[in-house]
This record gives sequence, structure tokens and C-alpha cells, in this order.
Amino acid sequence: MTSPDSPRWTLRTLYQPIVDLRDGTPVAVEALSRGEPGPRESAGALFAAARGSGTLVELDEACLRAALRGAGRRAGALTLFVNIEPATLSALSPRRLRALADLVGDDVQVVVEVTERDLLDRAADLVRGVRAVRELGWGVALDDAGAESKGLALMSFLRPDVIKLDLALVRGHTTLRAAAVVNAVRAEAERSGAVLLAEGIESEQHLERALAMGARLGQGWMFGRPGPLATAGMRAFPVPPPPDRRTRAGAAPRTPYDVLSAGSAAQRATLPLVASITRQVERQALVLDEETVVLANFQNAEAMTPSTRRRYESLAGLAALTAVTGAGMPDEPAPGVHGTALDADDPLTDQWVVTVVSPHFAAALAARDVPAGYGDAPGDSTGPAGGPARRLDYVLTYDRERVLDAAGLLLEKVRPTSGTAAPSPAGGEAPTPDAVRVPPGELPDLLLRAIATASNGIVIADATLPDLPVVYANAAFLRLTGYAEHEVLGRNCRFLQGRATDPSQVQPIRRRLLAGRDVHTVLLNYRRDGSAFWNELHISPVTNAIGDVTHYIGNQVDVTSRVERELRTTYLAHHDELTALPNRAHVLDHLRLELRRARRSGTSVGVLMLDLDEFKDINDRFGHAAGDSVLTWAAGRLRSAVRAGDLLGRLGGDEFLVVLAGLPPTGESPGRPEREPSAEETLRLVREHLHAALDHPLTLADATVHLSASSGAALFPRDADDAAELIARADAAMYRHKTRS
Repeated sequence: MTSPDSPRWTLRTLYQPIVDLRDGTPVAVEALSRGEPGPRESAGALFAAARGSGTLVELDEACLRAALRGAGRRAGALTLFVNIEPATLSALSPRRLRALADLVGDDVQVVVEVTERDLLDRAADLVRGVRAVRELGWGVALDDAGAESKGLALMSFLRPDVIKLDLALVRGHTTLRAAAVVNAVRAEAERSGAVLLAEGIESEQHLERALAMGARLGQGWMFGRPGPLATAGMRAFPVPPPPDRRTRAGAAPRTPYDVLSAGSAAQRATLPLVASITRQVERQALVLDEETVVLANFQNAEAMTPSTRRRYESLAGLAALTAVTGAGMPDEPAPGVHGTALDADDPLTDQWVVTVVSPHFAAALAARDVPAGYGDAPGDSTGPAGGPARRLDYVLTYDRERVLDAAGLLLEKVRPTSGTAAPSPAGGEAPTPDAVRVPPGELPDLLLRAIATASNGIVIADATLPDLPVVYANAAFLRLTGYAEHEVLGRNCRFLQGRATDPSQVQPIRRRLLAGRDVHTVLLNYRRDGSAFWNELHISPVTNAIGDVTHYIGNQVDVTSRVERELRTTYLAHHDELTALPNRAHVLDHLRLELRRARRSGTSVGVLMLDLDEFKDINDRFGHAAGDSVLTWAAGRLRSAVRAGDLLGRLGGDEFLVVLAGLPPTGESPGRPEREPSAEETLRLVREHLHAALDHPLTLADATVHLSASSGAALFPRDADDAAELIARADAAMYRHKTRS
């Protein structure tokens, strides 16, 4: 028939029976689309033509419409499976979906099949589309489960009613890969009640294998070929859509923190503890199956430090989908990581979230900052350099239902990937291009010659021997590490590790190798001469015909320049390049945090500003190089004079600022020990030490100079209530001192 809504195609809909494997009774049909007789009759040719004209989504919708119309003309109860591609599902508006639903009556139970292939390209749109079809009362089936291992990653997010095992599982050999797919699918079915359906059953052997995998429903030529819709003797299989877990308790919570804290009391902790718990959750993801989804939210893009980027780059090389959201987040904050920038008013920008979901594991952590002065007692612990510790309320859970709810809120924010694959032919297998094959006798020699001349360092380790010894190393690896071949062969590659190699990056590697998993990480390694270099490492397993791992191939690249550039950029964001002291931005942030802590604890904070006298004359007489030497020398002398826990920074030019935190309350304090100096006394003593530290001769190239400085002090809360005003008061006092000198 020709669809009036899409006149460019002549479509035919065939229906293949689906049976209950327990007794062979037909219980449903799957609609399969075909073109007009001739060169475009097959689904593959039909969709290839649409691909060339850029009308794939339009064709897919037309196929769906034709299938529903054909089923709508038949009387009686019917369960109808219809194919729809993720790209089409995400493109259909609620109005267009409702118009399609009106083509069938209430006695037709529609089950929408979304193919496992390419699910991750528009994951957020797909999840929203699945929710929309559920609102119509339709069921959802995951098609081709196992065709691509990464496609299983979204299985738990889709919450399918039916999981269709890919025909390769039914017809193929028993391998570890097949077992991993079956284990993942069975785990989801056990949790959710989803029904397993095996495709491609053509023989008793296929049937036996499908039953062994836990399939209840089946289809294939053994039970009937595609043809006209026939419902005689059919009992419709009921597929009730599962309830949306996020609506059980009423309105859906707005954020992951709301979801998690609704079921567990939040704990309060300092930043280092929350950060370490987060890294532990991320480490757990490194040893999971490749069907894993890692979704995280940082309050802003600046939280993606170089070390964080390296961790997430490693995760992206192993997980099916690694995505990060946050204010100002770039599209690719680390290689392979999908970034999504959030609006400034998005409630997620106030939260720190990491979620990990795989077929056999789920974990989520959500945290938010504790407002200044809220609920903390005096004497709270301090952060680095005596600063106040950043405190967060956090919730950690391994409850799968709540993890999925929290992760789903993040997934809905994730932008589409850069390339969205075209839909596969509806009702048929995707066309497979002809493979380019090398004659078997030439393959080993060709591979070894290619590896030998590669610019990357490549080693091959024997997985069948204890401790995975290296059995091959190419010339590039020997140049990279400085070792001779006889010093490498027979050893485990851990000999490249050294005193500063991060154990948290090393420990997951062996576990992943034992599990036959890929590894992607960046390690600090050491050459034969003891020099360190940053090594970007990819390790891939090589399997034999039955799926056993026989070797590992390690690909290694020196990325020292890249990593050091990232570290340098981070350092310069907080430090003065000339003196290595904290810069103005760092000092101001530190002072603001100290003031927040002082407000909670009732203590005071002092600031001391120093300005070198006649520094301009030194620059004019001896040159700017000499001036830089003076500033560096002065910074070192002042650093030696400040108390432990106080912060010395350079504001700019020849101005320095010292922040003194945890001082006693200003004025009379009856509870203070007799021998404890007051805040004013402490400021005076530190000020004297700073001036004394500068009272030493400094020899320049052509002369010896004696430095002096003017200084001024101010105290919170006596003199000012905020950081800017406090510095202004100290600055005014300093200039009064300078004019009196």
C-alpha cells in the first residue's frame, strides 16, 4: 500500500508470529516493513535509499504508521511489536505520537521495539521518548540485546517490558561474551519482571539454546515466516507497562540530591572526605563491565582539575557512556567524555553528583555545600594553610532504584553525541559492509611488521603465563623507556612504575586484565635512567576462537608535555609565577573562607599588608630584572617570618598580604587564658617579625641594597565585616605608616 502521508514510498507490512516457547501458542506478532517489488523491496534497500535522500526518520515513521493501520483493521485482542529507531522516537512530538496511537483500538497492545544499536547517541532524547510512549499505554521492548555490548548500558534506564535476545546469541557459539550478555539480561529481568524473547529460532538446537538462556517468548522461521496478519488461535500476550518509579511518591524530585536524601539522612563532612568517597565510587566503575554508564555533575567547569580530567578520560575509555554536566562545562571536558553546559539558574549547579550504573552494580553520591554559618559548632576543623574546611552535606547509596532515579535526572541533561547514526532498516538486520580480509598466511607477518614500525610504544604480554610477562616490545617502546629488549622480555610491565606512580590508577588495572577488560589510563612511569614521564596507556585483550584471553597488547604514548601543561595551568590559576606565593585571587578566596569560619566560631581574623619602600627607585636604577630578584628575595624572607597556618600572598607589584586566622575575639575576653596573646598583640608581634625579616642586606649585581617596608593591619570584626573592606582598612593604615616614615 502507499502511505498518503508519505507518498514517496510504497510500503508493505508483513507480520511474523511470536510464540510462547512453553507450548508453541502464538501470542503476538512483529510488524516488518518492506518496499515495493523490485530493487527496493528489501528493508535494507529501502532504508539505504532513504539514507541517500536524508529522509530516514520520515521513512521510519511511515513504516510505523503503516504497521499500526494494518493491525487496526483486525478485530480482536492483539499484541503488536513495532520497530522504531532511537532517532525517530526522539523526534516524534506528543501530538504525532497521539495521532499514531489513534490508528489502533484499545484491544491492540502495542509494544515499541527500540534497537540496542546506537542507543547512546541521543540517550537523553531516547529516555524521554520512551516515557512518552508509556504515557500512551504502550509497552517497550529492547531489541537486539547483545548485538553491541555498550547498548546494554541503557537497559536499566529504559526499564523494558520485553528484552529481545539478538539472534547471534541463539545461533552462535558459547563464549564468555555471550555469557556476559545473558547474565546482564537475566539480572535485569529478575529485578524488573521483563520477559525474554529470543529471535532467529530456526531449529531445535536454536530452541534449546533459547530456553537455556531463559527466554519465554520466541520468533523465527521455525514458528512462521513473515506474511499477512493472521490471528487465528492467538491468545494475546499482556504486556503491562511498569510504573514510573519516580512518580510513586507523588511529584518527581527536582534534583539527584532530593532523590537520594528523601530515602537516607544526609551526612556532613569536609571536602577531602567527600572527594575521597567520590574517587572511590569512580574507582569502582573502573573495574565494571563495559556496559557501565558514568554520569556526574560538577558545580562548574573549574572543578574539572587536571587529575579529575585524567580520571574521567580513563573512565570514558572503559565505560559505555561517560558524561559530565555543570555550569560552563565544555562539550568534551576530557577525551571521550560528553560534556553539557548547564544554565546558571539550573538547580544542579549547586550540587556535586556522581552516579555509576551497570547491569550488576549501582552507586550514587550527591552533595551540596553547607551554607555559611549554618549548623556548625565552634572549633570546626580547618583546611589547607589554616583555612576553614569546606563542608558539604552528602548522601551515598547503593540502592539501585534510587541510583537509577538520580542518574536518570542527570541523563536527561546530557547533550546528544556529535554523530547520530542513521536508523537501521525496520524489521531487518543492518547491512554489513564486505570485510577486507588479509590472506591467513600473511596476517602474522604483516601485523608484526606494522607494529614494529609504529610510532607508539607497543608491547605484547602472554595472558596464559603467570604474571603476564612481556613477550614482544617494539622499537618505539624501547626508545620511550630506554631499556634494551633483553631487559624487557619476560617481565611484567609494572617495572615502569616508581615512587610517585599513583596507586589508585594502578590497582584497578590488574583486576580489569584478569576480567579480560580493556584498560585506558594515564600513569606516571619511569625510564631506565630514572627520569619520569607521563604515559597514556591503552591495553586491549586478544581472544581466541572460544573467547579465552591469550594475550594483551599495550599501546603507550608519552603525554608528559600535555599533563605538565595542565598542571602548570592549574598552578598559575592560584599562584604568582614570579614569587610562587598565592596570588590575589587565591588570597581573597582564602580570606573570605576564614571570615565565614570566624563568624561561626566567634574568633577574629587579621590582615597585614606590606608595601616595599622605594621599590620603584630600585627598578629605575638597576633594571626590572633586579627588581624581580628583589621581589623573589623579599617573598622568601617574609615566608620565613609568618606563623604556621597563616597565609602570605602577593597582591601585585610590591604589595604583600598576610591573613592570620583563628585569633582570639577582639576586645575583652574573660575566658581567654592569661598567657594567650590577644588578637591585637598577635598582629603586632607578626608585624615586627616581618619587618625584621626584611632588615638584611641584599646584594645585587652592582650594589648592596637595604630594604624596608610600610605596613598596615586590620581586624575582623572590629574594623570591617567583609574581605574587601578589611583589605581597604589595612591598605589605608599602611599608607598612613608610609607617610609617617
